[in-house]
Amino acid sequence: MSDGYAVNAQYYDLIFPAALRDSMRAALRALLADAAVVVEIGAGTGQFTETIAAGLPEGGEVFAVEPAAVMRAALATRLAALPDPPVTILPADALSAEVDREMDAVVALHVMTHFSPADRAALWARWVPALRHGGIVVVDVQAPQEPVAVPPAVIPGRTLGRRRYDTVAEATVDGDHLIWTMTYRVHENGRTVSAESVSFPSFVVSDATLHAELAAAGCAPVADPPAGVLAWRRL
Repeated sequence: MSDGYAVNAQYYDLIFPAALRDSMRAALRALLADAAVVVEIGAGTGQFTETIAAGLPEGGEVFAVEPAAVMRAALATRLAALPDPPVTILPADALSAEVDREMDAVVALHVMTHFSPADRAALWARWVPALRHGGIVVVDVQAPQEPVAVPPAVIPGRTLGRRRYDTVAEATVDGDHLIWTMTYRVHENGRTVSAESVSFPSFVVSDATLHAELAAAGCAPVADPPAGVLAWRRL
């Protein structure tokens, strides 16, 4: 969906739910407490990259994989405002990016929707063997868990100056996957001043399927992970 981000990127941080962002950051701090080398798949604008980097020990390193140029621009801008963050941005997709260190963790938040079953198999085959034994894989819990239509719902966003931002999200079923449509709205003085929409296909994967895939890749689930995420350790 890298083309779709040409629309999404300017709104991404403004409409990302604050409570979800904060819970994901807390989950990462808990799960990556002993991680020194982390690969983040789909780093986006860096909302979680910054958190991962802040928790690294001395000599630690983050590899931020992001294929969309417009998202990398936001990512680089965020990181450039920090004092020498140990983050390397990799302008590649998750199936071609390369890292020359053994890793402690692979983080993939809010990106599973872009991977077909075949791509997920390739993803695990590429990254799980690169983990140290005991290394961790972290993904967010997917919603919905099966291909069902999602009626339009307004996701509140932030206010900047005189303008308030929100999103209308909805999905229709297309075979074994969904077509999501996101409409990004800007409001001022009680009226909508602009609205931009983008649609994209979304692969649906359940917790049970992810558990089976990671077990086949040589991982065991982490018991009682923080709310909203799933995690596995390489055996």
